[in-house]
Amino acid sequence: MRLPRPSAPLAVSFVALFVALGGVSWAAIHLPPNSVGSAQLKNFSVGNVKLGPNSVGPRKIIPGSVGATQVDPAQIQLRVTSACSIGAIQSLNQTGNVTCTPALPNEYGTQPQTATLTGSQVQVATVSLPGSQAGSSYLAIGTVQVAEAGATGSQAVDVSCSMSAPNVTGTQGEFDSNLGGANASDARGTIPLVAPVAVAGSPQTLAIDCADTATPASPATPPPSISVTATIHTVQTAGDDDN
Repeated sequence: MRLPRPSAPLAVSFVALFVALGGVSWAAIHLPPNSVGSAQLKNFSVGNVKLGPNSVGPRKIIPGSVGATQVDPAQIQLRVTSACSIGAIQSLNQTGNVTCTPALPNEYGTQPQTATLTGSQVQVATVSLPGSQAGSSYLAIGTVQVAEAGATGSQAVDVSCSMSAPNVTGTQGEFDSNLGGANASDARGTIPLVAPVAVAGSPQTLAIDCADTATPASPATPPPSISVTATIHTVQTAGDDDN
């Protein structure tokens, strides 16, 4: 059975349909370079699924185009907008405001250090204050325990101690004792020392020096044995970063 020959209008219709379909396919595959711009793209037509991983980098973002409204505040910390005039920063909220908390001052000190005095000045204890705290001030408290033993006859003993640093004029203290009688060969006492210290850009060494004098001092009346035990404790009172 022979099929009827298609009519001329029907044939023209098939040709037109083929051309139309082929033209769309050709346009989709063979677009000229740079032929699609912002005018050809509908708003919101390019979504996440159309972007390849890492396809948008810093060079693809216009400077200043991403701000606080475009970022997730749960993921991005905004610029810090406040400060702590006293204490330290405890936490930051998403808008950049800080929560402050009291901060303990820096402290530096020594374990007890002992020396025996022989008449001339002896350095008993030292503590170093770090140069990283340049511009800081400290209150230094020193304590010297004096112990005398082995005195013969009646003698007056003077123990003088000073605490000083390169930029501190120094503070001095004395311990006097008059030894005499059968039960007066031993004596003990305490010398307190207090001084403000400022760190001026380099490490500062704070030291306690002591010396003793016994009267009378002669071969017939040798001086007693004198030992001193000193400690230094410093507390920061101000820092160079205080506001």
